[in-house]
Amino acid sequence: MQPSIWKCLEGASLICGKRAMITGAAAGIGKACSHLFAAQGADLILVDCREQELKALASDIAAATGREVLAIGTDLTREDDIDRLFKKISETNSPFQILVNNAGGGLPTDIFEITADEWNRVISLNLTSVFLLSQKAARHFREQAGGAIVNLSSIAGRSTSPTAGCHYTSAKAGVLGLTRHMARQLAAFNIRVNAVCPGVVNSERLVRRMEERGTRKSVDSSIPLGRIGDVDEVAGCCLFLASDLSGYVTGASLDVNGGALML
Repeated sequence: MQPSIWKCLEGASLICGKRAMITGAAAGIGKACSHLFAAQGADLILVDCREQELKALASDIAAATGREVLAIGTDLTREDDIDRLFKKISETNSPFQILVNNAGGGLPTDIFEITADEWNRVISLNLTSVFLLSQKAARHFREQAGGAIVNLSSIAGRSTSPTAGCHYTSAKAGVLGLTRHMARQLAAFNIRVNAVCPGVVNSERLVRRMEERGTRKSVDSSIPLGRIGDVDEVAGCCLFLASDLSGYVTGASLDVNGGALML
């Protein structure tokens, strides 16, 4: 084990002194990552289209941890908005070393009812935005001789979605292919790219959907560990892949699903 990893373990501050951009930060897994990464010593760039919730979160984290937290409202389905995001980061002189591509979301539309417009919107949010953000971040990381990208895929990307439609499954499978390709191509620049594949977790959106359908008990009982996951458990895996503890890991996909899918 490398000395730098021992230092991380002893200090209990796995990403101290680094800055992380986290998308979809206002709720769910993104919010959990934001709290955890700040607690582990990182400054933050938080990105979400829900500006009011995002600013409140940034204020809470800054007050609780003393970390520098920049909140930037962004519609990640718009390339011009992503361009403005990186322009603002450049203007504020906020270099970062970690990108967590968490923003996403599915719709439970039946395959026979999905329109071309809805297909494009789901693909844009869950896959195209991941590519555009990663491409721009990789250019930034290449100049500073390294960085880490963590992409949020899903159990849907490994199999099929238990709660959303085929467009979401297709996008999340695409994230895994994109992760592998970027990892191979960017390794020469000391840029690591990995993915996390959560199963059903207690994010606000999924809990609401299960309550509407009355499926919470049946979902719990279908998982070998007997429960859905907690967003903090997913955030912990994202932290591992963003930190030096996973310094020799790239192109990997980490399943976090309570045993619901075993490959």
